[in-house]
Amino acid sequence: MVPVVDKAGKSVALPTGPTNRFGYDIEFDRNAAFGDLTIDFDALAEHLYQLHLAARSKGIDLALVIFDEPYLPRFFGTARGPYLKQNLKFMQGKPWVRHDEHYHVDFAVACKTLVK
Repeated sequence: MVPVVDKAGKSVALPTGPTNRFGYDIEFDRNAAFGDLTIDFDALAEHLYQLHLAARSKGIDLALVIFDEPYLPRFFGTARGPYLKQNLKFMQGKPWVRHDEHYHVDFAVACKTLVK
């Protein structure tokens, strides 16, 4: 799920539970807001940056990130944005389900032959 901040700019948990399908029924507006909450693009970018560094330290990479395309300009406008734009592949176009309240990361990990 995406990190969010409240109106005071404090990081808070995204409200998830059975009544909103554990967060998947949350819909952020074009300003990345849901009620009094806003997507924390700085925290999201930092998470993907650190995830990329950790993957690279293990000899793997991130193959694809899926996140709602209209929000990418705000994401790329963060301090980590230029690095991520240059080093990660983001899904182009529209996925079959909206990715505003959550994002996906696919890892580029080679399959190994099973030894019997």
